[in-house]
Amino acid sequence: MAVVLEGIYPIVPTPFTESGAVDLESVERLAHFMVERGVHGLAVLGALGEGHKLSEAERRSVVETFRRRLPSEKGLVVGVRAPATDLAVAQARSARDLGADALLVGPPRVQKDDVLFTFYRRIHDAVDLPIIIHDYPAETGVLISVDLLARLHGECQRIQYVKLEDPPTGPKMEAVWKKAGKGLKIFGALGGLYALEELERGAVGIMTGFAYPELLVELHRRVREGRMGEAAELFYDMAALIRFEFQPGIGVSLRKHVLVRRGVFRTAVVRHPGPDADPVTLTQLFRIVDHLKRKGILLDGCL
Repeated sequence: MAVVLEGIYPIVPTPFTESGAVDLESVERLAHFMVERGVHGLAVLGALGEGHKLSEAERRSVVETFRRRLPSEKGLVVGVRAPATDLAVAQARSARDLGADALLVGPPRVQKDDVLFTFYRRIHDAVDLPIIIHDYPAETGVLISVDLLARLHGECQRIQYVKLEDPPTGPKMEAVWKKAGKGLKIFGALGGLYALEELERGAVGIMTGFAYPELLVELHRRVREGRMGEAAELFYDMAALIRFEFQPGIGVSLRKHVLVRRGVFRTAVVRHPGPDADPVTLTQLFRIVDHLKRKGILLDGCL
């Protein structure tokens, strides 16, 4: 039976040693850390996970480790990103064989709806798993139209989700549902910048790389319980940290430095050509963290 995806699915970074090798011990700690903070599942090897910088053998080892360490009730979403359809199909089949519950599939860099439809259709036909379309033009360089999303959902039964990162996200969510129906479920993302408003509009969850997932878990809980005033208070407090973490170029580095500070990763190494955050930026980042700790928004454990 296919897993139903909802709730908080952090997009997690991939840890490396000082020499640049994949750090599987830190992968194990990361899986445990995320589960302890109440997440509903994990998404691995996405853009934040530097999946496109890993060899196929490295990809397999990372997915195997996450699947082994995650409880069976926690969904595992594996990113698929390749410049050619055959390569994407191979990645999808490998993820399925390693125990993925769903695929997060980014488009190839082609701005033609018919080509994009064929790309997603071939992956859909090759692998019997739910597919999440990654709609993130700032990262992929591809605009995925509402019409294409509706067509894919209508003609491919396992294309059931969109990770929507094409701002303004709220109006596009409404446009997608108007065209495709509410059966096409939407995850909010974009670092969590609009998480409150996306959940309020009906997003099934948030799938992003925010390094304090327990805050998103609590936000999701408050919205689902109809406690919108309390949800807004929490979100407005955490928004400063969300904004700072989600900086183009250095966002991966910032999240890794946070996970080092939280005792999960041994290093904050980002594979070249990804940049490392400079000392001044890190001082500014942890100034926000310390501010939220003083206010009682961030705790050592879960909220």
